[in-house]
Amino acid sequence: MTDRAFEREVRNVIVGGLATLLFLAGTAVVVLRNTVAWGVGENLRRLTAETRAVANRLGATPDPAAALVSDALVARLLRDVNARSATLYDAQGRRVADAPFLPDAGLAPVTATPAAELPSVEPLVGVGDGAPPAITVVLPGGTRILRVVWDGTSIAEARRNARILSVAVPAAALVLVLLVVPFLRRLLEPIDALTQVARGAGGLVPAVRAGGDEAETAIATFQRTVEELKKRTAELEGLRRSEKRRADVLAVTADTLVRSHPGGLVVVDAAGRLTQANVPARELLGLAEEDLGSPAAEAAVDAVPAIREAARAARAGMATLSKELALGEGPDARLVELTAVPILDSSKAVLGVLLFLEDRTTTRRLERELSSRRELAALGEMSAGIAHEFRNATGTILGWARLAAKTEDPAARARQLEAIQTEAEHVARVTGDFLFFGRPERLEAGPCDLRALALEIADEQRTLTPGVSVEVKGTFAAAFADAALVRRALVNLVKNACEAAAAGPRAGRVALRGEGEAAGFARIAVEDDGSGVPGEAAAKLFVPFFSTKDTGTGLGLAMVAKIVALHGGTVSVGRSAALQGARFALELPAAPAAS
Repeated sequence: MTDRAFEREVRNVIVGGLATLLFLAGTAVVVLRNTVAWGVGENLRRLTAETRAVANRLGATPDPAAALVSDALVARLLRDVNARSATLYDAQGRRVADAPFLPDAGLAPVTATPAAELPSVEPLVGVGDGAPPAITVVLPGGTRILRVVWDGTSIAEARRNARILSVAVPAAALVLVLLVVPFLRRLLEPIDALTQVARGAGGLVPAVRAGGDEAETAIATFQRTVEELKKRTAELEGLRRSEKRRADVLAVTADTLVRSHPGGLVVVDAAGRLTQANVPARELLGLAEEDLGSPAAEAAVDAVPAIREAARAARAGMATLSKELALGEGPDARLVELTAVPILDSSKAVLGVLLFLEDRTTTRRLERELSSRRELAALGEMSAGIAHEFRNATGTILGWARLAAKTEDPAARARQLEAIQTEAEHVARVTGDFLFFGRPERLEAGPCDLRALALEIADEQRTLTPGVSVEVKGTFAAAFADAALVRRALVNLVKNACEAAAAGPRAGRVALRGEGEAAGFARIAVEDDGSGVPGEAAAKLFVPFFSTKDTGTGLGLAMVAKIVALHGGTVSVGRSAALQGARFALELPAAPAAS
């Protein structure tokens, strides 16, 4: 190929290339604008579908306004597609409710287009040139209007890029034509240089087809380079937009969480700097808002060893849950419950730490006051019971003593002294029961055969109450307990059951029923066919000196409850399904299995 022929060929190639470039530029602009318009339309259709889904969810609830504020599914639908605000209006267009968890909550118009003026089937889509898309839809039934403003960042970005490229591409092509045509000859030298560069392009761009002269190779290499740059630029732009959206969502979520949490909430970054703290947290730590991010904030955290260690552990991936600590000294000290959890990304890397500081000072004070009042009330009730028992016994003893002092008949005096002795023994028994109930008791725990105890107690009770049938049934598990105390508790229950069965409307039956072992506890129940326990009395049965019998002391069931509590077990009262009377069920620690 001669120099002149090469020059003509280069000229023809350049002119044809410029013409093709102009055509491709125009085509690219048209395709770009159509693609952007299609993408915007698809985005709006997707947002319209999401709005309709939210409207259908709200319409399916009895109170759409309350559902917009607190329904978890509605919140997820709105947050998943980055809604900025969601507002509910009535049929006349007056605002009814606003989703408080969205970034632009409260910024929606007070009034909207009434439902009568809106299309009943298709939603109303509003998209301004620079404003985010707002979609209005009438809820099923036509009584409410939902207006959702979505994040229009991607739409605005696409339109902006389309406008820029619509001007830049034709302008660049035109400038290129204006520069190349007048200086066609002078371009030959750069082509030679480009040819030399193409030889060293190597693996930077995809290989070109072999064959042709070096000028063709240079041009082909240049074209491939431009294509690669475009592709890489588009990829980088997509990554940039994705990271920007993610950063915006994370920033809004973090700010909302910190601001809205009712207790103290502190955010510490991966480097240990205190970056955010809400008002309750700053009050507990003694910080001002301007101290955040400064050494003073870090010093406030480091000044409390428990908080410092919890933050350090959370940065290492270990959470601290519900740890109580005291902040301050003296009467102004605050009791705080500390929870520290790490903030993790999708790859489980620690991004920072959340410190939750819940002030429990008032709660603990109220618990202590309530406990003190309960103890005083129980003490008053017990004192009243003791006084009642002693007053009755004292009156009886004094009455018999006066009669014995006046009578001259030795036989009558003997009967009166026996009555005094009986009443004194009753007082001594009540006093002994009360002392057992009130003083600490030492357990002599060991393997306890509940079946043997039940059989022994049943034989004794059959002798004492021959008119009542006492049965032993079921499967008995061995308990690990003080056999003497368990026997005392079961004797009380069986005695009460026999008295209830004898006075009841049925045949007079009592059952000691073994119920095996469950969850580490041996179970045994005492049932009767008496009239059962009245509902209003069930809650007080185990209170000292409360009795449903005229002659009862009210200490028997209280002792049963104490004996069971000493063993770490439980006692409950209910109705027997088999005998239709009262049922008292005991749970005692099961004996360990023999090795």
